[in-house]
Amino acid sequence: MKFIDDEIAHITRAMAPSLSIGTTPAVFSFDYWYRRLSALLDLTQITQSQFRAIDALMVELEAIQAAVGARAVEAMAV
Repeated sequence: MKFIDDEIAHITRAMAPSLSIGTTPAVFSFDYWYRRLSALLDLTQITQSQFRAIDALMVELEAIQAAVGARAVEAMAV
């Protein structure tokens, strides 16, 4: 279980800063983080609290992706 907790903690710290939130290009893609989170969800031994943490990270990832996409659309409209 510690491995899963460590992975969740790492993704929590690293995901948002590595995505294209500002003007810099993304270090890792949305697909990369989606695959990492999906792999954790596929593990059969995750607890309810781990599931909730992973689910919250998925929601955060989707929100960041939507925000980056909206900014790209706005930039193209200018």
